This record gives sequence, structure tokens and C-alpha cells, in this order.
Amino acid sequence: MKNLKVYAQEDETKNILGIRVISNLAVTVSTKDTILAGTDAHVFLSLGSLGNYPLITIGEDDFEKGDTRTYWLDTNFTLAALRSERIELGHDNTGKMPGWNVSGVAIQIKLASSNVLSLYKRWGEIGWLSATKEPYFTTIAELQDGSR
Repeated sequence: MKNLKVYAQEDETKNILGIRVISNLAVTVSTKDTILAGTDAHVFLSLGSLGNYPLITIGEDDFEKGDTRTYWLDTNFTLAALRSERIELGHDNTGKMPGWNVSGVAIQIKLASSNVLSLYKRWGEIGWLSATKEPYFTTIAELQDGSR
């Protein structure tokens, strides 16, 4: 199994001091608009030691073909902590149709002292997260390696 690594440069937050506390993350995930692109698996965002966050809308069928959804995560860590962690998007490979074709992800931050969202990073065309599909045969995409 190959590792799928899809990295992006920090955007609007690159000049913000790392000591600033993040109160919320807005995670926007898009599923490709092609046949069988959606997933029935449980999707998550891992922020390393900062926590694992399930991405789900209660009562909804998330991550279907062509869907774009934003998930609000309550947080209480600094921007420096986020910069230093590995970020992964993945799923648990469960359900009738677990393979998933991800067309994009964006993470925005809301600082504790602000009402403004700032774009942290945006990743385009991630591709298939599937244990049975080429070329990666993986259910996890590494979005940030945490080496900053």
C-alpha cells in the first residue's frame, strides 16, 4: 500500500502568530461528481495529538456524489499546535460502498478573539480513498506532515 500524501501551503493564516488560540475549525469536504464517488464509510479528520474528529451530519447521508459540506469543530489549541501536527482525512472502510473519491478539502480557522474565519489550507483533487482501488489502495490521505 502506497501512502497518499497531498500537501498544501498555508494561506491567510501564515502571518498570524502561533500563540493565538483557535476556538473553531470549519472543515469543508467535497466529493467528486462522478459515478460511485460517494462513501458509506465513517469519515474522520485526524489532527494528531490534538484529536480525531468524526465528520458527520446527524440524519443525513454525507459524502454522496457531488456533495460539499462544512463541518464545525470546537477546538481549544494554538495555531502553532495545529501547524506542528500531522493532519489526515480518512474513513474506516465500512459500509456497503466504502470507497470515496474526494475532490477537495479546506480548513478555515476562527481565532478565540475574533468572529472572522481565515483560510488555513485548501487541498484540491485528493482522489480515491479506497482499500481496493489503484493507485494507492489506502483509506487515508495525509494532508500535512507536521514538520513545520
